[in-house]
Amino acid sequence: MKAHNLLIDKNIICELSDGTILRSDVYRPTEAGEFPVLMLRLPYNKETPRYYNEYLEVPRMVEAGYVVILQDVRGRYASDGEFYPFVHEGKDGYEAVEWAARLPFSNGKVGLFGMSYHGYTQLAAAVEQPPSLKAIAPVMTMADPFGDMIGTGSTPHAIGKFETWVLGSIIEDQLKRKNQLDDLQLNHYLEHITEYLHEAPASQWSPMKNLDPDSFFFDVMQGRLDDHFIERVQLESQLRDVDIPALFMGGWFDALLPQTLQAYKAYHGEKMLWIGPWTHEQMTGHAGEKFFEGAAKNIGVDQITDPTKVHIQWFDKWLKDKPLYIQKPVQLYLMGQQKWAAYDEFPIVKQQEYFLESNGKSQTSAGDGKLVSIPSCQVTESSLTLDPYNPVPTRGGGSLIAGVDSGIFDINDLHERNDVLVYTTKPISNDIQLLGTLKAEIWCSSPTSLCDISLRIADVDPSGRAWVLMHSFHREKVIDSHPICLLAEIGTTAYTLPKGHQIRLDIAASNAPLYDINLNNGKTTKTHKDGVVANETIYHGGKMASKIIVPFTMI
Repeated sequence: MKAHNLLIDKNIICELSDGTILRSDVYRPTEAGEFPVLMLRLPYNKETPRYYNEYLEVPRMVEAGYVVILQDVRGRYASDGEFYPFVHEGKDGYEAVEWAARLPFSNGKVGLFGMSYHGYTQLAAAVEQPPSLKAIAPVMTMADPFGDMIGTGSTPHAIGKFETWVLGSIIEDQLKRKNQLDDLQLNHYLEHITEYLHEAPASQWSPMKNLDPDSFFFDVMQGRLDDHFIERVQLESQLRDVDIPALFMGGWFDALLPQTLQAYKAYHGEKMLWIGPWTHEQMTGHAGEKFFEGAAKNIGVDQITDPTKVHIQWFDKWLKDKPLYIQKPVQLYLMGQQKWAAYDEFPIVKQQEYFLESNGKSQTSAGDGKLVSIPSCQVTESSLTLDPYNPVPTRGGGSLIAGVDSGIFDINDLHERNDVLVYTTKPISNDIQLLGTLKAEIWCSSPTSLCDISLRIADVDPSGRAWVLMHSFHREKVIDSHPICLLAEIGTTAYTLPKGHQIRLDIAASNAPLYDINLNNGKTTKTHKDGVVANETIYHGGKMASKIIVPFTMI
């Protein structure tokens, strides 16, 4: 088949060493010859238009002189075998790379590209170090895929994200393969997924229990993943031994930004990092209620056409030995200044400490909570209510769950809740650029064995609107209500605060339905549903001077 000056070969067979057949769609130049290969290995159906001309434009990559291969991973869509998330991607990726290198129109050099799960497939293959793999480009991805889904009972679990992924992106093909797909039933759950995300316990989640009770979903939710499996799919420590060049890209409002940065920092090989004002869903510059110019076209300090062109230049360097016309390896979009900046490495800047101050009435934005430069000498405390049946909702930032958009939103309505503590600086006297990872040291205690703390940072403009920039969620095990100091990363950003604006921290004891909810009895909604109302305590001043640490540069 020929289209758009391409030759297209559908469902080409790649036979693995265990006899499993993977199938690939191959897009290649019309002229005769051998070309380097760029391959994307994904579980979401290689026929989906998004992977042909939305995320990156395959025709332009072919026009640039590449064979492009889109391959369904094991057990998905056209490929044979049984799918189990992440576990096969290293060995299968190695064999797929070497298969691609041997194709008659291949010159033996292979690059991998893709985002999210198919960013992980690249890292997993790179760890295996196939000889023909010359470069990778993992975008908005992770090296430790189950990160906040597994761990001990004192670990928060992003159950809303996992439920959204399995029900929205995975289960339909799984049911088709078993001849068990009931379209009406599945569509009901998809149409009402935002309601079902609040159902507890997650370990008995009714959509999956009714659709596919034998799904891997329950291995995760019920803690049945053994240590060997977890060790096999966690790649971060192994990235230190990889020397294959890697182009990392992330979004300031992507739910996987922390994981992308962790993988980037651990990666040993030559590397580049781009972060734009992007969400996991789109790289257009639209992020919630804000739009950022220069995020989709003419990006980076070198004004490269778009992400497709960035990828072409990256692979031209490593698969064609062409010069890389990109000035510096770290390119960050500075929100508020509406421009890109380039660095030799992720910048280290000055830090400002802001201490929480209150006389115990920091509930709501009408309370007395402040962020100040010098802590009070006296210890004070504010009561933080956690009602499992009325949790504080997830809003904006990097969320990646059904019914919640990522990006910047006004969250003043959340700051009117009595179960949210609010701390705000005075209006700043000069424009400042927040640049790096905001951290917190929060002194807290709980009357039960688990202490849950949700942290949000917002930009408060002169009109009083509070624009959420980031959020994080943390859980610690406590003993006998003894105060602990929670050390936490809130998030990473490059955001300009204009003169007259204020920085606001809010603290809640829940962030639902993204994370499981503390039931105030030693259990959470991951495994149980019945709970009681309780009050945690946040401390300020004296020997328990809670604070946030803000990285910034003056403008």
